[in-house]
Amino acid sequence: MLLKYHSRKYTLNENFFSKWSPDMAYVFGYWLADGYMRHERSYRITFSSLDESILQQVKGVLNSNSPIFRYRRKGKLEKSSTLIVHSKILYKDLLLLGGLRKKSLVIRLPKIQKEFLADFIRGYFDGDGSVFFTTYLRTKDHRKQTDLRCNFTSGSPLFLNSLRDLLTKELELFPRKICSYGNGNQWKLEYAKKDTKKLLNFIYYPNCKLYLERKAKFLE
Repeated sequence: MLLKYHSRKYTLNENFFSKWSPDMAYVFGYWLADGYMRHERSYRITFSSLDESILQQVKGVLNSNSPIFRYRRKGKLEKSSTLIVHSKILYKDLLLLGGLRKKSLVIRLPKIQKEFLADFIRGYFDGDGSVFFTTYLRTKDHRKQTDLRCNFTSGSPLFLNSLRDLLTKELELFPRKICSYGNGNQWKLEYAKKDTKKLLNFIYYPNCKLYLERKAKFLE
């Protein structure tokens, strides 16, 4: 159902989170990483990103014409862009999927249909994951070596532990130990070169529809 709201100004597919699909799994994963929800005054679902292009993709699959904007703080525009959609139905469906309003430190890995696992993980990775090259001195001969690395971050160690166990089971990735960083309220799950390539090939599969281009480029 395509809903018109706020004096029929904006449109939205209210049933988007009611049924699993590759698009839904991706957007759900992305929202868990870089979104929030609230119900004061109106039911709203918010997505944020430094990459406006990904918000344009999310906006497209939601069939929404809501604006993407940047907040102004103390006279200066924030670097991140924001997309907000309003829907009580969408809000309640997110709750049923395992979404929480104040989720950062307590989020748990939701139950994901196996056929949409790559899409969900890609969504979360595009939101709260990193892929990069790192240079280090090899222990055996002290020569410099540059390798590919990736990581997932979260304020919830429960989420990352469950994600690690899932990736170990489904992709046979090495069961890495998660580590805290920053002020101790953030956690990181990092993978080395071989497992990074395996993960990237899994989540950025050929012809996947929604993805962050700058991260997918590491497959080239």
